[in-house]
Amino acid sequence: MQRATFLFLIGCAGLLGQQSDPFADLPAAPAPKQETAPARSWTENLGFRKEIMSQFDVTEDGRPASRQSVGFEILKKFSTRTSTVAAFDFQGRLVRRDRYNGSVNDMEGESRPGWAFEYHNFYLDLYNVFNPLIGDDAKGRNVGRFNLRVGRFYVPFGLNLQTDTHGTVLQLSNERNFSYERDWYTGFWGSINKHVNYDAYYLAGSGYDLKFKGQSGLAGGRLSLGNRYLSGYGLEGGVSFLAGERIAHGHHGDALTDTHRYGGDARYRHIAPGGLLTFTNEVSGGRDNRDNIFMQLHQAEYLHSSRRWGVASQFRRFLQDRHNADSSIFGEFTWYFRNDVGGSNSHWIKFVVERRLELAYAKPHTVVTLQYYFYK
Repeated sequence: MQRATFLFLIGCAGLLGQQSDPFADLPAAPAPKQETAPARSWTENLGFRKEIMSQFDVTEDGRPASRQSVGFEILKKFSTRTSTVAAFDFQGRLVRRDRYNGSVNDMEGESRPGWAFEYHNFYLDLYNVFNPLIGDDAKGRNVGRFNLRVGRFYVPFGLNLQTDTHGTVLQLSNERNFSYERDWYTGFWGSINKHVNYDAYYLAGSGYDLKFKGQSGLAGGRLSLGNRYLSGYGLEGGVSFLAGERIAHGHHGDALTDTHRYGGDARYRHIAPGGLLTFTNEVSGGRDNRDNIFMQLHQAEYLHSSRRWGVASQFRRFLQDRHNADSSIFGEFTWYFRNDVGGSNSHWIKFVVERRLELAYAKPHTVVTLQYYFYK
């Protein structure tokens, strides 16, 4: 009996040795399909906006002027599956001007009578530019800290970097302070921590056209409050500086100007009965060549809670040694057909009265402006 059992076990072992895989005769399972990412279209993350502006103004002695324009803005973002790595923006318009009364939102218009095609924003942003050089832990710690901008945008001085005044009548102080509100430059921007943001740039100092006539350019920097202060307290503000040499555009032509500016600014939004109150202040000083400079701007706005209408008032004054001061006070009423919070869909009519109190090259007078604007 034991011998029979032993022979049976040897036989089973032989069979197992001949066929160690009991599933060897079964057909092989099909290989899993490789899922491929859908091809990205160049139109992905592409924004296109249309713009129409019609503006008429008249002085108290009956001199009319007008500016009509149609324009567009292209914004393209470049992204991976996990992040946005770059953005490109171009904004331009075709303009027709008939006469010129020195409108505060068109100070370059004096040199462009008749038809002109104008570009405004023209820049490329690269986000988190040092990511290829650092490890994963460092990438997480430095999100939003090192971004690079190259091109034409608002001069990085004061609140203009945080405020799109492209379509508005009331402007901030930079165009009068430097003789242009936009310049060609390159530099870094981002957050130092949750409390403070920074901007650090080199500017060509040429204004509208990128050109060099011997100027050394401008170095600029700004420290401003982090975004949490706007969302939590309705507060924006910062300190700025610019120093170097620029081309100044004036009544007597272009001139190389040694420029230094230091300034502070603040904007505060506060809930008011039936709407929102906003107070804006910019103050700066410095010099142009041997002349001391002092610029101030103060503005108060009220926007009804329906976002259908608003009123605003502004006082601005620019003082330069050995020259008369320029100063004005404005009153503005706006009726909004559309007015979204992000500013990507705007449609309004504005009525503005400006009293020019002091002028370096003219007598004080009043200008009345009517503006229609559409942007979508």
